[in-house]
Amino acid sequence: MNRETFHLIGYGALFVLALVLMIMVLGNLLGLAVMVGIGCGIGLLSESIYPSPFNNGRLSATAIGLTGALVGNAIFGKWGPSLAHVYFIPALIGALIVSAILRAKVRYDRLRRIEDLTASAGEEPLAMSMVEQYRLIRFVGAGGFAKVFQGVPDRTLRESDSVAVKVFSDGAMEQADFVARIDREVALCQKLEHPNIVRIYKSAQQNKLRYIIMEFIKGETLRSRLQKGRMDIPEAVNLLIELAEALAHAHSHGVIHRDVKPDNIILTAQGCKVMDFGLARQAGTSDLTQTGSAIGTPHYMPPEQILGEKQLDGRCDQYALGAMGFEILTGEKLFDGDEAIHVVIKHVQDEPRNPREIRPQISEALANCILKMISKDRDDRFPDMDAVVKELKTLKPEAIALARPIGT
Repeated sequence: MNRETFHLIGYGALFVLALVLMIMVLGNLLGLAVMVGIGCGIGLLSESIYPSPFNNGRLSATAIGLTGALVGNAIFGKWGPSLAHVYFIPALIGALIVSAILRAKVRYDRLRRIEDLTASAGEEPLAMSMVEQYRLIRFVGAGGFAKVFQGVPDRTLRESDSVAVKVFSDGAMEQADFVARIDREVALCQKLEHPNIVRIYKSAQQNKLRYIIMEFIKGETLRSRLQKGRMDIPEAVNLLIELAEALAHAHSHGVIHRDVKPDNIILTAQGCKVMDFGLARQAGTSDLTQTGSAIGTPHYMPPEQILGEKQLDGRCDQYALGAMGFEILTGEKLFDGDEAIHVVIKHVQDEPRNPREIRPQISEALANCILKMISKDRDDRFPDMDAVVKELKTLKPEAIALARPIGT
């Protein structure tokens, strides 16, 4: 039971107890109505002046005001105008005092919290600023065209209600038709509802800031995980299945990622999350070129994307997933080089190594699956991502046998 639920149950029990006591003490419904009216009125007034930290702010404020009215009526003496054993002035004073005490504590706790967040926010200029009703409490990371922040509702500052706010750079805003492209892509991506895809809530602009508000995921990127070493084979296959299912869902809704890479995969205790669906190609600049003639990341780009073909389909994501699968299983990139141009030339011209040459424990079936996904000719790959999912599911972790090294 979380803290908020505990508080609401407590307020509910207090409310019921107060009603019982009022009925017993006051002896009639008119007195009960007067007391409820005083408590409700003062509670809602205090709620409008300084919001309650609870989700059900009006309900909690009413309960607090009613409690104060009951206490005031019982303790502050029986004087002033009254009706059916309810003394207006004591009840009013009690409701005001109890509500004021809570609001003062809430305000004090809030100021202390903001001070702590400000101290830990660092020197990022946008940290602790407001975007809509969210306060940007923490800088998460940056790409070539945007910065991402963790935002919390300014009303409560609760991190359990966090969102991710991606704020685009001035350079991105200067691109022709940038806003229209982002809005179109966001509208398309909002249709995606899959447990392994980060949800996008809205795209908007505030003053000169253009931003996207999306689901906040707490975890580490796949890139960070791979820096610790390659994955166990069962773990890698499970991850590839989740990613393939997410991409298959996106493709079924007409969304092609075009920038599948470890940096865009978040690993959590519940599974993986794919982010930046459909946005990199529209808004980002390439790692390969400043002109944007090829959009993507060199280590995971299929040949047709490198060569600038316009009619890309889901098989470009399949190639990227295969290249990433190669890295997850072997601990080495599919192709590497000192310069981006060297990497993309290898993607277009060089044949990939068999993953088993690097890690003999990879089964032949799994190695063949990866090699099929990274075929140079997209017609030699699986026809779609659903076929990839089906193939990978035949290679369930518990069914993967340790393969003998090649040549033995």
